[in-house]
Amino acid sequence: MEWEPIRGSSLAELAHQRLTEALLAGHLVPGDRLVQDVLAERLGISRTPLRDALQRMEREGIVRPAGTRGYVVRELSQPEIAQLYEVREAVEGHAARLVAARAACAVADIESELHRLSATAEPTGRGAFQANRLAHRAVVEAAGNPFLLEFFDDLWGRSVTRQAWGDYYASADAGIDLVTDHAEVLAALRSGDPDHAGAVMVAHVRGGLARHHDGGVAAPEVGQHSHG
Repeated sequence: MEWEPIRGSSLAELAHQRLTEALLAGHLVPGDRLVQDVLAERLGISRTPLRDALQRMEREGIVRPAGTRGYVVRELSQPEIAQLYEVREAVEGHAARLVAARAACAVADIESELHRLSATAEPTGRGAFQANRLAHRAVVEAAGNPFLLEFFDDLWGRSVTRQAWGDYYASADAGIDLVTDHAEVLAALRSGDPDHAGAVMVAHVRGGLARHHDGGVAAPEVGQHSHG
């Protein structure tokens, strides 16, 4: 059997990564126009992989076509952000139920990972996003269900999720203490009560949604993390 060579996919993936990181850092904001010729030159790639990356972002709901060779960064609506958090509640709430039913050593491993992430995270919006994503991923991974983990990675890997976080944490410069931020979640996981653990995780995720509704793009004050 002969395999067709992969052409340009890695460049398209890298372009997508660079653009979504720009969203997270606040370098791209709603209303910004993305001209393919200009972006291709800045990224040092041809228009083909860049077009693939932009089309993927269009499917994810981040940009919309504008003109013949351009796109505009969309502004996420509150209903769209709420829908993202709705899916998170389902995935992460169920993961918490599964972890609570497992041995206590699973929770100890999660807490150890949170300590490590807190010590190594960059005190920036990008650092806050990555650290919090990995903290929540540690819970889902500990659930032992690879399909659940795949749903988690797909959701958090979408540029729409990164923009939702980028809007909120664009100016974040506070230290990150994931163990304190997730203390109630850790305690619920240790309780051995799956329903309680699931409810606490859902409440934790909803807290993140509430900050979007109440705070807009404002970053949390030092000592007021509780990242959802």
